[in-house]
Amino acid sequence: MPISPSCRCCDPNGWRENSLAIRPRNSLIFGMTVWTRQTLLRRAVATDVPAIMEIERQPGYEQLVGRWNEAQHFQNISKPGYLYLVQDGSLGVPIAFAAISGLGHRDGDVLINRMIVRTPGQGIGKPFLHAIMQLAFEGAPTYRIGLRVLPDNHRALHVYRSQGFKEERVLAHSGTLPNGRRVDLLLMSISHEDWIIRNPE
Repeated sequence: MPISPSCRCCDPNGWRENSLAIRPRNSLIFGMTVWTRQTLLRRAVATDVPAIMEIERQPGYEQLVGRWNEAQHFQNISKPGYLYLVQDGSLGVPIAFAAISGLGHRDGDVLINRMIVRTPGQGIGKPFLHAIMQLAFEGAPTYRIGLRVLPDNHRALHVYRSQGFKEERVLAHSGTLPNGRRVDLLLMSISHEDWIIRNPE
């Protein structure tokens, strides 16, 4: 499979513990399968949508991360270029989920559109985010991972900064809260080069 030399998705030596078959829009490969050593993640399916919506609807979350309705989730979860990832808890129910786009895209830019944990402060967010980053940087020809966050979402900012994300700029009035109010969002990103520096092997 024609992936760039920095990508390890074709390495036959120990990189096939888990696989995520996706069909990214405008990708280098049509219907690519991403091999990852991350067993923390699995690809979400339609039956996970109720649990995902429950996570989104934790008290106070609507002002920090927003929420999508059921129709939006069902549309996105099967949309080319989108990938829903979840981490299951001990009961087999998702305790964290993320929606990412751009994996395998020609420009190498991946966007974390949404990342939410069911119970903050339990040490779930950092390893979940790290697993997503490892999947993107080591399983596909990703140049940069970006995300957008409310500037006053201090818990999320702490998690993102701890994993090497840096502030780029403020996107004025680019977010919309459930009540319709427009808000500024902070654009953050990390490059593949910075990932390698932080995660040498």
